[in-house]
Parts: sequence; structure tokens; C-alpha cells
Amino acid sequence: MEAILVKDQKAAAFVMEDGTFEGVYRITEKVCGDVEQVTGVRPKIIKWQGELQPAQVYVATLGNSEMSEAIAEEEGIELSSLCGKRECFLFQVLKNGSLLIAGSDKRGTIYGLFHISELMGVSPFVHFADVVPAPQKEIIFSEKDSMQSKEPSVKYRGFFINDEWPAFGNWTFSHYGGFTAEMYDLIFETLLRLKGNYLWPAMWTSSFSLDGPGEENARLADCYGIVMSNSHHEPCLRHSEEWDLVRGEDSVYGNEWSYLTNREGLIRYWRDGLLRSGKYENIITIGMRGERDSLMLGEDASLEQNISLLKEIITEQRKLIRECVGENEPEMLALYKEVEAYYYGDETTPGLNDWDGLDGVTLMLCEDNYGNMRTLPTEEMRSHRGGFGMYYHFDYHGSPVSYEWVNSSYLPKIWDQMTMAYDFGVRDIWIVNVGDLKFQEYPLSFFMDLAYDYEKWGSNRIHAPQDYLAYWVKREFGGWFYEAQQDAVYRIMQQYTKMNHNCKPEAMRADTYHPVHFGEADKRQKENERLEAETEKLLSSVPEEMLPAFWELVYYPAMGSANASDMQLYAGKNSFFAKMGAVCANDYAEKIKACIEKDRLLTERFHQLLDGKWDGMALSEHIGFVNWNDEECRYPLMTFIEPANKPRIFAMSEGGDVCTAGGDWTKKLIVMRQFLDPAVSEASLLLFGGSKEKVPYHIECKSPWVLPGKMQGVTDREEVLTVQIKRDEITDWENDHRTYDFEVCYEGGRIPVKILLEKDLPGCLAEAFYETDGMLSVEAEHFICNEKADAGAFYVLPEYGKTLSGVKAYPQTKTFFEMAEQIRQAPKLTYQIYVREAGEYEMICYTAPANPVCQGGSVYFGCAVNGNAPQKIEMIPDGYRSGEPSCAEWAKMVVDQIRVVRVQVTLQSGENEIGIYAGTPGFLLEKLTFVRKGKHLPESGLGLPETRRTNR
Repeated sequence: MEAILVKDQKAAAFVMEDGTFEGVYRITEKVCGDVEQVTGVRPKIIKWQGELQPAQVYVATLGNSEMSEAIAEEEGIELSSLCGKRECFLFQVLKNGSLLIAGSDKRGTIYGLFHISELMGVSPFVHFADVVPAPQKEIIFSEKDSMQSKEPSVKYRGFFINDEWPAFGNWTFSHYGGFTAEMYDLIFETLLRLKGNYLWPAMWTSSFSLDGPGEENARLADCYGIVMSNSHHEPCLRHSEEWDLVRGEDSVYGNEWSYLTNREGLIRYWRDGLLRSGKYENIITIGMRGERDSLMLGEDASLEQNISLLKEIITEQRKLIRECVGENEPEMLALYKEVEAYYYGDETTPGLNDWDGLDGVTLMLCEDNYGNMRTLPTEEMRSHRGGFGMYYHFDYHGSPVSYEWVNSSYLPKIWDQMTMAYDFGVRDIWIVNVGDLKFQEYPLSFFMDLAYDYEKWGSNRIHAPQDYLAYWVKREFGGWFYEAQQDAVYRIMQQYTKMNHNCKPEAMRADTYHPVHFGEADKRQKENERLEAETEKLLSSVPEEMLPAFWELVYYPAMGSANASDMQLYAGKNSFFAKMGAVCANDYAEKIKACIEKDRLLTERFHQLLDGKWDGMALSEHIGFVNWNDEECRYPLMTFIEPANKPRIFAMSEGGDVCTAGGDWTKKLIVMRQFLDPAVSEASLLLFGGSKEKVPYHIECKSPWVLPGKMQGVTDREEVLTVQIKRDEITDWENDHRTYDFEVCYEGGRIPVKILLEKDLPGCLAEAFYETDGMLSVEAEHFICNEKADAGAFYVLPEYGKTLSGVKAYPQTKTFFEMAEQIRQAPKLTYQIYVREAGEYEMICYTAPANPVCQGGSVYFGCAVNGNAPQKIEMIPDGYRSGEPSCAEWAKMVVDQIRVVRVQVTLQSGENEIGIYAGTPGFLLEKLTFVRKGKHLPESGLGLPETRRTNR
């Protein structure tokens, strides 16, 4: 059996009956537009005439359709499996060559209609990101396309347009005259194509229920089946900005946003909002916070006073909802910021959690505004009638730094955190703050698909983030791009999103990555160069039809992010070399200028796309935040030096930070420590010019086993001098007391260079990581043994975190031990390391950012050295408060995207085994570093790179 939608330039008609929902009819028109865009032929929409005809598309909603019942009876189709289901659809090829789309409800029918678009290769971002579907001459569905959809995993799934100025706000006023229904039609369509059903509208300088004009926004949302709600401080279907429009000394609503002093005015204000908008489908926000996202009673009020007042407010609001809207209306209380404290109370003050006044209310939880879960429902809490929601962030305006520009939310982290929320029972509402929505299309797609089909993308699929990226690339570009081009898009998306995960562009500083330590700034810049080169190369081969989509989804965010990163990396080098007095500092200052100009040019070119279709959408500040807002954003400082009037050369060992020009008075010695690793036979000495003119130099070498790459040269900027050693020619390891091994000589100075060496280890362990210069580092996935326990096991999360990957124990809801004597029962990882000297070492554990997942809880793991009694390692310091800007520990963690835990351990000379045991939810290990007591680990952004294994 086949159902022909389009063939030979003829299209099947879409058949609908009288009484079809307006929203279903509107979506049918949009799907007909999709068909026309793909095939050049637009189907007609006709009325049901009471009998089944061949080669048609029949669209019906159960409970609102006699047509579906007649077709089911004639075709022998069972529709009962749809009855009582939420948002499901039947997509059935009929025996007579027609197609039946039957929804269990209005949204189910809409999703069924858009399933046609999906099968034709139409992206959910066909309009919002200008993804042009590949042309096709015919569209034919076969029996294998017949299916019945599942119920969505999360009941309400959507996003919050927020922090919409200057980008989204300028754009919508320029193109749509404001936050109007014409604009929201595009937003609603995009949400439905993503199989979402829930929206918090834009809220700053706008009022959803007034700007349609009038109620047209709310009416249109209800027509489409979009469930509307309001943010955490906008109760009873009234919008934040409305209050300023109606308040006043002579207003019937009063002038104060205070329940204590203006109770009657606020009750009247809320009642009118419920009467006006309650006729539409909503989840009604209850509770109260202060104006403009602030405290309700101020800093001096006690916890008991706040809780008592909030109980009174909620009781009155729920009474109003029953009177004005009806019984069993969905309600939501956001436990955001200080409201969470009111919910839990403390040792002396009972909170709202034991109060029956919240029975049936969905409790909206929130991560820490930077994507890290906190205070998830305990097993006892999960029985709460009304369930739980999660308010997540891809955009945030607040301390310690805002992030509102291009996507900086990394799929592996989103997957890890949102699957944790789901596994802890947060399954009623998922809402994500997408800021301006533009540039968040990729993570939003994943968020919505994860919420819709958790079984497909959830915690049982460790490679879900990587699999999803491949799926997304194919969905958006597969109709036009060859496989090699799709592979390039995959790499570009993965690279730029990980770069922004490691440090958000707004948070990056000149010192985020050290200019010289471990060569990490150079490595970052080389990665940026590769990213930019591959992106530019791909741009040149993009078909013209897909240039706008490529620019919007890939080119601008990737190139803009790499350029912003380069700008700060150059600033770090400019400052470092300017302090040295090296002339190359001026070159880096000019490179900063070039990056600033490139940033402006990229934004201008983006705004010119499609004759300015998205003009305004890239206006968000994104360089040099110094406060939580953008008021004092500034470009990096640029330092210019005046070169010396006489010959001057500076030298520095690669990765070190001691530099000298070889003067008689300073007597500094350059030490090359790279050769302490027995595997290293070649290293670099860096030379920098400090004069107005080029300076000749020559090498004088005392050690016969040292081979400088060249014995003379001329430098005026930067030069890399390669140095090799012949280990097999060294005869006296113990008695080599030379002050230096060679000198860089020039008119005006002699720079002595000393090489430090270590012998190779005799009979090294096969898998041990080797200590060099008192330090070693191991990536988390390079354990030698992964011991499961009856209760669970560790799994490697590919590409997670700041360096290579992460390891995490599952099930992720489980606490594997509580008392130290229980540690050995938990899943365990074993790492093998080799150190030259016995003694005290600091073990530095780099873990993913983590907050306690239960109120008053902690985050911990276990550690054992060489089989000794395991220790319980607490990760959360006393006084820690997630989400509080005043908590320096939390602020540093979210900006650095890492939690650093330091543990003192005693190691023996030679082989050591380190055991890491799973503890509480939230523990996710990324890397282990060991530093011998007395040694100093150089500052860096990514820590000591992984040292070599003894057999590598």
C-alpha cells in the first residue's frame, strides 16, 4: 500500500470536516506550504463530504470527528489505542491509497501533521533559521511509514524568551512592531515543530496579554494548543510589566507591590488577570516575589515572616483561581532563589513542604542558573501530587556573569544534568530559558527531543550527545551537504560548543588560559585556527540555498566564538610579553585590534543576511563583562612597549615563565625542565627581540650531548630554537655539576641555559602514569580497572567536561555509601601511577561542577591509596550556597566550569594504586593530578595536561 502525496505535479488534497479546530486548520495550511516548498505544488484543503475517497490526506482529532470513526470502520482500523492518550497521533496509510492522520487531542493532530513535514526533510527551523528543505519531485508514503506515536515523556515542554534586549527586542520591533501575534505566530510554529507545548513569553517592556494587539497573542496561543504560563515572579496570569501600566495612587489596584500594605488592590489585580486570561489553556503561576525579580519582604524580614505571608498569599490566590477559572486548573509554584528557602524552612521554622496548601501544585525547581542541578526531589518528595518541573538555562542575566550571546551550552552537560532531573522524578514541566532564541537552536532541539522521547535519548544511552549531534547535522543539512560536508559541520559544532563550555565568551579574560604555562594558550589558538579554517573552507562549498542557514546555525556562532577567544588569548600574551619588554607585545596588541574589528564585521554581515531579516539579533554584548550586567563591558586592554635603543634578546624555556636578557647584574639562569621526562629528546627555547633593530646571536655549547637546532641566527620578534639531547652519550649522570649547558650570546648579554635530566625507569609498569618533576596527571577515563557493585557501576561519558571525558556512576539517583565503613561496597575505579620519591602528595581531583542534589545534603566520593582504608572525601565546603553570588566557591566553580577538590595522600616510591569510589549523585570525575609536597603546580586554565604512561 502507498499513499501518494505528490506525484506528476499533482498533490493529494487535505480533507477536514466542519468543526475542525482552528489551530489544526492553521497548521494544515503551514504543512501545505511545506509541501509546496519541497515539491513546487501546493495541496488544497477541502471539506469532508461524508465518504472515503482515494489519494487524500484525512485529518481528524478524536472526540471532535465523525470522519475518523467512519474511516476507521470502513478500513478496519482500531482507534481505541489513542483514546485517553496525551498528544498522540496515528499516521496510517490506508488501503485505498489515502493517508489518515488522527490525533488523540488537538496537539496530537498537529504533531501528526508536522510528521509529514519531518518525513519530507523539513527542519523545525525551516522558518526561524531559514533551513531550506531539499527539493523533491514526488512524496510517497508506504506501509512502513505507518505508525502510532508515543506519549511524550515530559508532560509540558517548552522555552522562555527572556533577557530579550537588546537583541530580540530590537529585532521584533523592527520587523513586527513589537511583541505582537504576527511575531508570536513564528514562535508558536517553531515550538510545535519541536513537539513542544508550553511557553513563557518575553517579559521585559512587553505584556503578552496586551501586545497582540489586545488578547490576540493569548488567543492565538490557545488556538494552536500552546499552554501559556508566566515566569517565577508573575502570578495569576498578570505580566511583570503590566503592573507599571495600572498602578498609581488613584488606581483601583493601588500603587504598592506589597501584600502587607496593598492586599485588596493586589487581589483585585490578580482577579482581573484570571478573569481576562483564564479562559485560555494555562498553567497558572502562584506565589509572590518582590518587584523586578527581588525579595518580597526585604532583607530584614525573618524566614518565618516570609513563609507565613506566602502561605496567606497562596491560599488567597488558589481561592481566586477556583472562583475565576475553575477547579483542578494546573498551577505552578517556582521554588526560585529565596522561595526555595521558604519551601524547605529550617531547623526551627517549618517550611511550605509540609503544608497541604500546595497539594496538586506543580513545584518548579531550578538549577543554579548555570546548568548545574541542585535540590532535586527526594524519594519521599516524589509522591507530591502535582509533580515537579525544572527551569533550566541556556541564557542567564545575573551574577557572577551574564551569558546571552551565542550558544555556550554543551550537549554532554545538558544531557547529564537533564537526565539526572528526569531520573529524580522531574517529569511534569521542562522549561528552558533561551534568551533571544536565536543561536540557541541546536541545544534547544536536543532539550525538546529529550523531553519528548526520553527513552530514545535519555540516561540509558551514554553516547546520546554524540548521536544527537550527528542526527541534528543530518536533519538540518543532509538534504544539501555531502557526507564529508556533514562531517565537517559535526566537527565545527562540537569544537565551538566545547570551547564555549570550557569558558563562556562573556566570562573569558586575558588570564583565563595562561600565556605560556603548559603551552595552553598556543594550543587554544591552534585549535581556533583549525576551527576557523575548516569553517571558512566549508563556507566556500555551501550551496547558495543554504548559505543563510549555515551562517545562522554554524558560521556566525563558530567564527564569532573563535574570534572572541583569540581576542582574549592575544590580550594575555600582550600583557605577558609587554611586562617582559619583548617587541612582539606590540604585534599582539595589533592582533587584538584586528579581532575587535572582525567581531564588528561578523555582526554587521549577520545583520545583512536576507536583506536584514535578523537585523538586531546579534546585538548582545559578549566581550569583557566585569559585572553581572553589561554596563561596564570593555574590550581587552592593549599595552604597547617602546623597544630598547640597544641590542636586547630575551630567552624563556617553552612552558616556563622565567625570562632573562642575560645581563650581568640579574644573573638569571634559564632551566629547561622538559627533559626530565625520559621520553623527551627534543624541546624548545623561545627567543624574543627587545630592540628596534634585529639582533644577531650565536650559541656556545659546553655539553657534547646537547644539540642546538642552529648555532647562530638573527631575531627581532619571536623565534623558536629547537634543542635536542643524545641520552645515549651521557656517561656521568650523578656528577654533572655544570652551572649551565649552553649560552645564547649576543652583543649586550649572555643567556645561560641549564638542562635538567632524569634517567628512564627500570622495568616500568605497563599501564602506570609516570611522574615528571614531581607531578603527574591522569584523564578520568584512563583507569586500569572498573569494578562494578551490586548497586551500580561507573561509565565513561565521551567528550564530557573541559579536557577529554568524564566518568560517572549510575544509577545517578543513588547514594552508594553514607558511612566511611561502607565505601568498599560502592563501584570503584583504579588508577595506576608511578612516582620516583615516597612522601606526601596533593591529589587534585577535577570534577564537574556539582551542588548537593538534596536540601541540606552534600557531594562526596571515596578514595583509597594502595589498598589502605578508604577516606570519605567531602566536596562541598562549609557555608556553601549554590546560586548565591556572595558564595565565592560557587561563583568560581560556574565561571571556571570545574570543581577542584584537593586531597592529601601519602605515596610510596614506585608503583601506586589509587582507588576512587562512587559516593553521592553529582560526583563526576574529569581528571586526577598529583603534586609532590614542595613542588608548585603552575597556574593554568586547564590544569596539567595528561602525562605519559610508562609504556607509551
